[in-house]
Amino acid sequence: MLAVAIAVLALGAVAVRVGFVPRAARSFPVWRPDDEQYAADATLLGQAMGRAPRIWEPASTPDIVVIVLDTTRLDRLGVYGYAGETSPNLDAWSQKARVYDQFRADGPWTLPSHASLFTGQWPIAHGAHGVPLSVEAEAAPLATGSATVARALRKAGYRTVGVAANKAFLDSGWGLSQGFDVWMCEDLPKGADGTIDPTADRITQLAKAALGRPREGGMFLFLNYIDPHTPWHLRDGYVKNPAKILRDSLPRHRGWDRVTDRLMLHHTVSPEIVASWNEAYDSEIRFMDEQLGALFDALPSLGVDDNDYVFVLADHGEYLGEHDLVEHSKDVYEQVIHVPLLIRGPGFTPGRDASPLQHHDVARLILAAAGLPALSDAADTGSAGVQVTESYYARKREGESPAVTAKFDRIRRAFVQFPHALILGEDGTSEAYDLAVDPEQRSAVPAAPWIQALQGVAAGWQASQTVAEPAPMDAAVNTDALRALGYVQ
Repeated sequence: MLAVAIAVLALGAVAVRVGFVPRAARSFPVWRPDDEQYAADATLLGQAMGRAPRIWEPASTPDIVVIVLDTTRLDRLGVYGYAGETSPNLDAWSQKARVYDQFRADGPWTLPSHASLFTGQWPIAHGAHGVPLSVEAEAAPLATGSATVARALRKAGYRTVGVAANKAFLDSGWGLSQGFDVWMCEDLPKGADGTIDPTADRITQLAKAALGRPREGGMFLFLNYIDPHTPWHLRDGYVKNPAKILRDSLPRHRGWDRVTDRLMLHHTVSPEIVASWNEAYDSEIRFMDEQLGALFDALPSLGVDDNDYVFVLADHGEYLGEHDLVEHSKDVYEQVIHVPLLIRGPGFTPGRDASPLQHHDVARLILAAAGLPALSDAADTGSAGVQVTESYYARKREGESPAVTAKFDRIRRAFVQFPHALILGEDGTSEAYDLAVDPEQRSAVPAAPWIQALQGVAAGWQASQTVAEPAPMDAAVNTDALRALGYVQ
């Protein structure tokens, strides 16, 4: 066992454990999976695991569970100070976890962040990111044959299993399934309510089914929950303040495209509409958290205990009107790039940690937990001395209006040396912020001695990088999944 030595900092206040069943005072119902659907999913998982080649010798290794909370903002979780009662189960679980306060995404959307998590590289190096609108593709996938965490773990004797809810950008055509014995994503059936992406209850049940199967050696289980992503589902009991919901303002309703396009072209949106978005978004985090609680409660009986590792993090956050933006991608402000990371396992002393980590750093931590070396030293936050988040161009539908889509057809990068942040565009744009006094980046700093210094760091970082050539798509794009999440018409 390789222990990860980390300095102990004071543990911040966290919420009290309430267990799987939410508190009666909030009157949230216990959501239960459809038995018929779960049986079909579990059968599919069992068949896939049965087909997986056994290419290793049994080993005594820790189990490693990596849980990505798709589209989850750091500032909407109780463990990070939110008072909206969205995450009681995660808050309670965090009491025995290392909680990272300065974790930032490598990319502002799913594909680049997951690719960094799996390869240990920044997007500029792995190449799985957006492409110019002039290119006939939705984005560039992770190149076939890439060195990945899953490949390294499988070679070391792990069974590698991935269960991903985001069918739009985690299906196997995007290259992120490389190294997994079993990858369940696009083959998962639609939900009974017609939603194309599996809801949190199904991901939790499949996780329990995977961990509950007989196995030799360690398991690397990757899970992706997508519930906070649009379109939001207003499940009965999870909306704390139903009176705030304006249905016509929500995704898949006629007012959404009109209102959001106006917002992104710098027109005013009413506070009531923004409040409606926030209420709907929070309700989905509550639903997801309930299912996380069910998984956390089940882990000990499934053999995942204090000698094993559990990583909980987000791939990116979400804009809810800030900076005249909605959803994610598009830009590299804190609402989307400053995300949660919590780790439990040997060597991760419970407490707060201000280490400036990113997704590519987590790749090394995962391998270190298994006693394995890093995939590459190409991305080294420590030596670079800066956190870098990269945004490449627009997806084909960043707005209903061509003027909105064209607005984001550029490369932008955020360079953070907390508390200072610098956003630079290859179109010559530049914004600087002092996050200590302006964490929401409301007012750019016009001049300060640290700006020039950070500009020098940014220039040095970019000069040291090797730019990856975009890889071609190996499979057809899952158009239904892209449409379901609002990425294509």
